[in-house]
Amino acid sequence: MDLLAIARGYSLRRVTRLEHPALPPNAILCGKLIAATWLATGQVAYVRAAGVPFGGIAIHVASGTAFVRAMVLLQLTAILTILCSSFFRAGCTLLAVAIAITLALDQPHFSNNRAFCAALLAMLALGDGGRLARVQVAFVYGCAALDKLLAAAWRSGEFMRTWTADMCRVGELWSPGFIPGGRLPATCALSKVFEASPTSTPQLASALVIALEFTLALGYARSASGVALLAVLFHSALFVLTGSTFGMFFYAGLAAALLVVDLQRLPASLQRSGPWFLFAAVLAGPWVRPWHAAVFATAVLALGFWMWNYARHPQTQQRS
Repeated sequence: MDLLAIARGYSLRRVTRLEHPALPPNAILCGKLIAATWLATGQVAYVRAAGVPFGGIAIHVASGTAFVRAMVLLQLTAILTILCSSFFRAGCTLLAVAIAITLALDQPHFSNNRAFCAALLAMLALGDGGRLARVQVAFVYGCAALDKLLAAAWRSGEFMRTWTADMCRVGELWSPGFIPGGRLPATCALSKVFEASPTSTPQLASALVIALEFTLALGYARSASGVALLAVLFHSALFVLTGSTFGMFFYAGLAAALLVVDLQRLPASLQRSGPWFLFAAVLAGPWVRPWHAAVFATAVLALGFWMWNYARHPQTQQRS
């Protein structure tokens, strides 16, 4: 093993580089944003020296401070490799393995949003031009839609009606700038609409959510660029209505939207990683509030409209 050659593969300048022989720039950017927000939102912290095993089956090595330190070191090494080295796929593999280990060995540490990140990173590690990662995201949204479709409470609209009423009463679940029980105006307004028409309106809302998730699944499977805007609106709306990022789900969902975006069609300033890391820093900081997601979604909508208008009238835009 040539340790000097490995060391040369690391450089802070590589943080902004999106070139890779097996993956397009948008896939590299997706992985880097997941790694950066994993670090920024404190997911690396693993403080449970005595984990709770699944089914009461304990593994001796998965306890104690040595194990905790090893998991933290493994994650930090993986993040450094993803962000600052030419070994992007190896870094994705390391981080996916580290996440999988902590999920499998400590029951309270398990969450679907972390599992989603691990699966997405694993697909990026396999390369294939990012196709496997898009299929993975399509699978997640498709399963979510199918699960709702098969649930009687979702089909009847009862879940939507009771969920909005409960969220209005409880307030914010959790966000980086968490205010215990912070008011959710949009959710309360939606709850009033549902109470005014307790059957038809919640049913329509449920049908729209299910259709949206099926559309997201189909869009990722077909690599339709328009699904990126839909994903941003979906995750932003979820943040606004719940006051929660659901751990990494908000950030990983937004990062995954880049898998269907051709960076070369964006304005020149957005073809580099710098602005995207700035967006991530703003949305992952301890100051972020649910309404910030609405502002972000509005900005993305404006950008999407500008790009659509530019595509229709490129010559007019150039003359102006």
